[in-house]
Amino acid sequence: MMRKLLVLVFLGLLLLGCAQPSPPTTPTPTKTPEATPTPPPFEGKKEVVIGVIGPMALPEGTSEKNAAQLAVDEINDQGGILGLPVKLVVGDTKLNPDTAASELRRLATVEKVDMVTGGFSSGVMLAMMEVMAETKTVFLADASSPAHPAKVAEEYDKYKYWFRISQNNGTTFAWDLAAMIDFLREKGVTIEKVYVIRDEHIWTDAVMQALQPELEKRNIEIVADKKVGRGYTEYDQLLLEAKDLQADLIMPILAIAGTGDVLAKSWGELQIPALLAGHDLAAIDYQFYDKTDGLANYEIFIADGGALVTAPPTDMCAKFVEAYKAKYGHYPESHQAYGAYDAVYAYKIAVEEAYKAGEKNPFDPDVVVKYLEKHDTKNPLVLTRTVAWYKNHALVWGDDFVRNWISQWQDGKQYIISPSTVANGELKLPPWLE
Repeated sequence: MMRKLLVLVFLGLLLLGCAQPSPPTTPTPTKTPEATPTPPPFEGKKEVVIGVIGPMALPEGTSEKNAAQLAVDEINDQGGILGLPVKLVVGDTKLNPDTAASELRRLATVEKVDMVTGGFSSGVMLAMMEVMAETKTVFLADASSPAHPAKVAEEYDKYKYWFRISQNNGTTFAWDLAAMIDFLREKGVTIEKVYVIRDEHIWTDAVMQALQPELEKRNIEIVADKKVGRGYTEYDQLLLEAKDLQADLIMPILAIAGTGDVLAKSWGELQIPALLAGHDLAAIDYQFYDKTDGLANYEIFIADGGALVTAPPTDMCAKFVEAYKAKYGHYPESHQAYGAYDAVYAYKIAVEEAYKAGEKNPFDPDVVVKYLEKHDTKNPLVLTRTVAWYKNHALVWGDDFVRNWISQWQDGKQYIISPSTVANGELKLPPWLE
């Protein structure tokens, strides 16, 4: 009996031991933190989103999109921005202020852009600036009205996210046009009467406001000031009127009209006894000569944004135009391409400078603004042009920065003819004026 009891006790203890959990295993030690870099303050951010916005049915918009995409591709090949891949998203303004504002809002709130570039058309830009201010979107912009930087100066905290990137203020167009007249006079060209043909648009009002006193100082009479709408083509009647008024110079101030080629063809066909010299945005297009069947020969224009395919002002510009041609099969369609390309790189530089300086979030728009502002006349960015900003975020104007060089079409090529520091050609007069 005792033996039976001992067996039962032994079996009970054995079963009890089987029911106990196994002793815990020692966990595999994880790698020490020093083996991994400290996570950056923007942990969770997976990509950098760049927006480009403009009239995508026009060369100004398509060139901005193409140039921005080229910059994005190059930067991604180099490792992105702070190791993050960069993505491009596109908005189409359709040259309509309401559409533009809606598209910018989509880019800011749906696409979550970190920066946007582009624009074109001063009235459209004014509408987009309100959305930009509300959404605090860094905007490296293309438009020339002095009203834009004036907003930055008047309400800095609201509009500080806006920087001009493509060309100078409308007032500097007037200075460049006045310098063009001085240059022509120095070359022996008589200029006493000027016939103006300009866009029926807000940006030309600013140009004329600054230009009129410059012409008065030079004892030059404006014999007519004609405004034309978008798509205008009836230039023959205006040119013949200029001839009847004995104008020495026909001065286009055109961008929105989009028909500078029609004007140049009419001038060449009629052989009006007056120079065609002014601001014609279409004339900057490297294909302009062919579009006019060569009749644009001898037209003088100011090269917006300080860059021409035939006269790149920096090494980066020379590489850019060739890279653009290699990627798209042709040179940039408009000067807006240079600004859009520069905008992507300027943003990259600002973010990287902020990160190196120890900023908690280098992508914060207020931080980006602070580092963009560091690039003034003493610390410019040498991109496709030498870029610096005034305190109101307008582009710095001048021979050493961005300026609209005085240029001319000669036998199918564009040449800068003044100032002498950058000129690669000499003035040629039409044979019917010599």
